[in-house]
Amino acid sequence: MSSSQIVIYADNTNVPITGLIGSSCTIAIQAFLYSEDGSTLQMDYPLQAAVQDPSIISSTKENGKRKVLVSVGGEVFASSAWKAAASDVSSFASQIAAFVEKYNFDGVDIDWEDTGAISDGSYDPTTFLLDLSSALKSALPSSQNFITHAPQCPYFYTGSDLDIYSTIAKNAGDNIDLFNIQYYNNDWYVGSSGSDEEEKVAGLTGSSVFPSSIMGIKAQGLDVSKMLVGKPTTSDNASSGYLDDDDLASYVVTPLAKELGSDFGGVMGWQFATSASSSDNVLSWIEAMNSAIEAGSSSTSTQAAE
Repeated sequence: MSSSQIVIYADNTNVPITGLIGSSCTIAIQAFLYSEDGSTLQMDYPLQAAVQDPSIISSTKENGKRKVLVSVGGEVFASSAWKAAASDVSSFASQIAAFVEKYNFDGVDIDWEDTGAISDGSYDPTTFLLDLSSALKSALPSSQNFITHAPQCPYFYTGSDLDIYSTIAKNAGDNIDLFNIQYYNNDWYVGSSGSDEEEKVAGLTGSSVFPSSIMGIKAQGLDVSKMLVGKPTTSDNASSGYLDDDDLASYVVTPLAKELGSDFGGVMGWQFATSASSSDNVLSWIEAMNSAIEAGSSSTSTQAAE
């Protein structure tokens, strides 16, 4: 039995997370908490809908079958707000922690996408994200302090100015439990075909291992069991980086599960709805990814037994 995770984000009022009940999803992430000034947190409409009835969060956990986290950040979180939050990490973390406890979430996902701050020097993103993770881990009770991050894949590309998450992953220790790496919307770092992604996402082909691929991250000496392959669940959920279920399974997920065995972190899907405005969900994608992981894990077990 694989220990790999299947993580699904939800950010659509038409497709509530209760639809995940009975699925193979192990972690549901409800988006988004955001801020316009870095001091006052606000809920987007899907998050408001998810917390209006306490039974939505509790029933989605399905008696402990899955964790339900709240995501902080996203593309609507302004750079100036991140800068303000970095100037008072303790207060920012306290607000988030209070929200998590009030609404019975199991933890927090940090979706930091303030790429410009890496070069403009307005604050130190690496220090901020490490300090925020530590503060959240300490502020929340152990039953509610599961912390994940959602870095874009260039943030792991060694030798690049964008490479901040290699340092974060190296120094976070137990303060970050998983990294839901966004292998989409970054064409050069991802590619546009199954064979491209076998090289640039999985890191299993090519003359040398691609630095920000899963195997490239492993080559950096980082804990690859915390690294998840994040992909759009449909072509409507990202501008690029989508592979259909069969190609994603055959070129990326099953080969990685076979190569890494129990060290394969799993997959993340953006998102549960088939599009931002759809009323349809992607339960079939979740089960296809579960089957792909199991196929690779079964091959690893068979090889070990021979």
